[in-house]
Amino acid sequence: MTLPANSTQILIADDHRLFNDAIAGLLRSSFHSVQQVFDGNSLLFSVQKNMPDLLLLDINLPKLNGIEIASKLRKDYPDIKIIVVTMYNQAHVVESAIALNIEGYVLKDSPSQLLLEAIEKVLSGQKFFDPKLHKKVIINDDAFTNQLLLTKREREVAEKLIAGKKAETIAQEMGVGYETVKSYRKNIYLKLGVNSLAELINLMRDLE
Repeated sequence: MTLPANSTQILIADDHRLFNDAIAGLLRSSFHSVQQVFDGNSLLFSVQKNMPDLLLLDINLPKLNGIEIASKLRKDYPDIKIIVVTMYNQAHVVESAIALNIEGYVLKDSPSQLLLEAIEKVLSGQKFFDPKLHKKVIINDDAFTNQLLLTKREREVAEKLIAGKKAETIAQEMGVGYETVKSYRKNIYLKLGVNSLAELINLMRDLE
């Protein structure tokens, strides 16, 4: 994986010192500046002083929580990219963060390589959301979904598959090739953690 130029400044905000130190150690070989803070007030002070390019933000911070901080930064420092790094996978928490137009969301029990991938994509102008995020948030067709895992075309294919349409029919209706539909289907299964159409249908029923 090729990380962006090391002139990038990163700020890590997490009150768990072992985790904070581990992430800092992982990143310092690749980036010019990696700063660490352990509570919300210190985070805001560091942002004002250093103006980081990227913030790795825990939600459960002392003094000022991550959602409050992200909301404030979006108003005062809209150019700072934010990746939430947290243990919380509840739908309402994920939705609250994504509603603030953050660039990424990574769960703490994911491998470090996934965080590096998230950083690489976010710094290159893309968004990144952990594949293990709450499936109800991932698949719902609402304001949050546009920034989540399933693309608009993938959601369209998923809906047609659930309706019982064959891949050949879907390809004709969408004006794409059969292999393209197969690729969409593969991505849908991978992102939603299912292995068959039956599992996809059952997942959708669970979310109704």
